[in-house]
Amino acid sequence: SKYLRKHPDFLDREPELLAFLELNHASGPAVSLIEKQVQYLRSQNRAIELQLNQLIQVASDNEKLMSRLHGLTLELMSMGDLPSFFDLLSNALMTEFKADILNITLFKLKIEAGAKTPLFYVKRDNPELNQFNDHLEKGATVCGRLNRDKRDFLFGARAQWVQSTALVPMGTDGMLAIGSSDPARFYPGMGTLFLDLLAQVVTSRLALEVPQKQRISA
Repeated sequence: SKYLRKHPDFLDREPELLAFLELNHASGPAVSLIEKQVQYLRSQNRAIELQLNQLIQVASDNEKLMSRLHGLTLELMSMGDLPSFFDLLSNALMTEFKADILNITLFKLKIEAGAKTPLFYVKRDNPELNQFNDHLEKGATVCGRLNRDKRDFLFGARAQWVQSTALVPMGTDGMLAIGSSDPARFYPGMGTLFLDLLAQVVTSRLALEVPQKQRISA
């Protein structure tokens, strides 16, 4: 009691102790300590409830994400030819991510897709790709602001308008980049599960093409 008299703000500085104090509460005006306990426990409950709601929202978002990915995967794998595959992929990426510009670069195959599909062929040993080596070797989507040289390579004359980018390696097959004029659209640390899984869909589809070409040339 002497300590509390000397330090009347002790419980304000150590509010978690309120949850463990036991008091005999008689009716009367002196109920401030009990009220503080109730207030503290209520705030704790609100914090826990907020965390729970956030977890529920994340789970719901992930469920919707996987549903969209599943639907898109079925559509993509139903495409009988690669030009149609990449036309659908390009349209889906622009729609799903509300992107301003897109780049899909392949290292092994040269494919003639639709006029609106930004599909390019660049050999992996092209010196201009050296600047992407760290990203490609990492093998996972990287989001944020790329330097001007990388943006120039990916987006050409429109590079100056691209303020944030999601760069998605596709194994040894290539890479795709999604650009936005919004600097907050793609940021370091954002969830990239959808894009990482979609990259696997692309590499799996490209892998199906190799045996076919080998049979044709045999």
